[in-house]
Amino acid sequence: MAEPYTDAPAHLRDELRRVWLRVEYQIRRGWARGTVARTDEDDAVVRPGDIGRLFEAAQQDHTRTNKDDAGAGEILTRWLALHHTIEARIEASREARTGIPLIELARTFELNPRQWATLMFALMPEVDPNLVTAYRHLARDPSCRGLDGRLLAELVYDTPESRAQLARDLAPSSPLMYFRLLEIPGQQESLLYRRIRTATRLAHMLDGAALTLDPELAEIAVLRTGTAEGSFPWTALEHAQAALHTSDVVLAVQGQRGVGKRLLLQIAAAQWGRKVLLIDGRRIVEQPPTVQHSMVRALMREAILLDAIPVVPDVDDITTSVGDQTELPGFMSIMLAEWKGPFAITINRERMPRIHQRPLVHLTLEVPTLGTRVGLWQNAVESLTETDATALAEKFAIPGGVIVAASLAAGAGRLPGQPAPDAPQLVRAVGEQLHQRIQRLGKRLDTPHDLEDVVVEDDVRDALVEIVAAVRERRTVREQWGLRGAHGISVLFSGSPGVGKTMSGTVIAKQLGLEIYEVDLSQVVSKWLGESEKNLSDLFDAAEPGHVVLLFNEADSLFGKRTADVKSSNDRYANLETNYLLARLERFNGLAILTTNLSGAIDQAFKRRFTYDVFFSFPSPELRAELWKRTLPKRARDEKIDFAALAERFELSGGFIKVACERAAYLANSGGTMITEQLLRHTVERMYRERGKVSASGPLE
Repeated sequence: MAEPYTDAPAHLRDELRRVWLRVEYQIRRGWARGTVARTDEDDAVVRPGDIGRLFEAAQQDHTRTNKDDAGAGEILTRWLALHHTIEARIEASREARTGIPLIELARTFELNPRQWATLMFALMPEVDPNLVTAYRHLARDPSCRGLDGRLLAELVYDTPESRAQLARDLAPSSPLMYFRLLEIPGQQESLLYRRIRTATRLAHMLDGAALTLDPELAEIAVLRTGTAEGSFPWTALEHAQAALHTSDVVLAVQGQRGVGKRLLLQIAAAQWGRKVLLIDGRRIVEQPPTVQHSMVRALMREAILLDAIPVVPDVDDITTSVGDQTELPGFMSIMLAEWKGPFAITINRERMPRIHQRPLVHLTLEVPTLGTRVGLWQNAVESLTETDATALAEKFAIPGGVIVAASLAAGAGRLPGQPAPDAPQLVRAVGEQLHQRIQRLGKRLDTPHDLEDVVVEDDVRDALVEIVAAVRERRTVREQWGLRGAHGISVLFSGSPGVGKTMSGTVIAKQLGLEIYEVDLSQVVSKWLGESEKNLSDLFDAAEPGHVVLLFNEADSLFGKRTADVKSSNDRYANLETNYLLARLERFNGLAILTTNLSGAIDQAFKRRFTYDVFFSFPSPELRAELWKRTLPKRARDEKIDFAALAERFELSGGFIKVACERAAYLANSGGTMITEQLLRHTVERMYRERGKVSASGPLE
């Protein structure tokens, strides 16, 4: 009975010796046949005496022979004896499950003996560079830098019957090439002269250390292993475990960013002793198709070697829209078609890509419940009191990933001995984590005004007060009273420009103690199909916890009427985006305010879904007089100004009144005078002329 290998170096030494004996045998045969120079005369490749010394060093003795066969027969006998010993020890090692990396490699990829020999002849020069000199002598080629087709035919495929097998073993479908165990650059040259080298990845397996991800793939993949902690519904975890235990389906885990989709997959995979290989699809799609194909093969090799389940996170970031369908990128189609094991993806948005290679198992992860969020806060910051943890959990309906990121950000740079971050610091940290995702598509507005500063009709003021109350009480009404409906509040402000719609939005935000972000529609709306939906999804997800107010100014450009007469794919997709927005507004957990100057341009289907539809009428003369009085500072204006007369003479909205007061103030200050009624009239009349008005009458637009 042969003894199994107990460590990788012992096996490596035997494989190296087996390679050397085989090379020496072929060279000595060449000497005997006269096909390889044997004299000590100058040789164009390497002197025979030098190659003889290499053989002696490889055998670790100084035995020389003068037989007619140049010693080839003796070397063959020794090679056969060593060959049978190694094969017996390899078989014993497999039965004993010693876990020697190279032995496991052959088993994992089901390499036949000649494929294994090919791999060793390509790999061993990485262990002993002197082999390159021996290869050069055997090939009679001073430019030889390692194994090539000529040497392989002589060393491994050395019979007429085996030559056909050489072509098959180096074909793209062979496991050696398919999984990128070997690389053969130089596609334009004959295979006989192309260098055959092993993937750099195999050199990392020689010392027998625990396998890790190939460093060359570190930019496009991350390996997650070991146990992990997370709080998930048992049904979701159970379904994920079942889906990752079969090769018949694709598991798709859907939920907003930070909800723990990757963590769920890691925990589910660990149930079966498997790791998770997270693949960065965005990096891959940036490469040419031929490079993508090569990357896929390398990733499949790593998944097999590491016993990992491939996972492509954030698939909706790399999908493309074709008509009504969302299509996967090409590299994923290849992987799904060729990978035979479990496979998973994660999705942040609502639209599910079309997957036809396998049936789909769909799981949705929601934001953790209030009680779970309290526990997550206490786990992230151990010094946090239950009261503070509860307050944070109530204030922010955020997933665990955001909680962890905020706790790390709040404690970053803290020196040893300094106290852990308190609740106010954590509130700021959460805001920073969430706001940075909103700032790409919107800008934060200042909130300097109070409700008393808004000059509007009584009905509008009452509506603003009611909206503030609705936002404050909505969770109690939904959760404790059981009233059904949308969790968030959507509001439509319509009216002429300058009547106070944006200002009213900032006042509501200040009353609620929230930040308000004005959405930049030029950043949201994209000429590329599907991009507008992605941008809006990111925006709503970032604002979902209800910590900010979203303000869509001039929203009729995005939330307008759906196209009834569909004449092109653009019309059809515009309708799809409108339908998406309808559904997304209903599910939004915060406060969304949409403003429009053209109330009739908003789709009626949208209007039915607004919790509040507030119309800001053009200010009456009485309100205009009040606006003039409030806008002009007392210390800068003439006491004789007749505000009622100004309001009656000029039909201006609050926005234009503000502009007129600012322009008059600049002129008065430059002249060292007070702001007079005459200066105000002169300024307003010039504003009418600038806008093409013949006379200063009627509303200014």
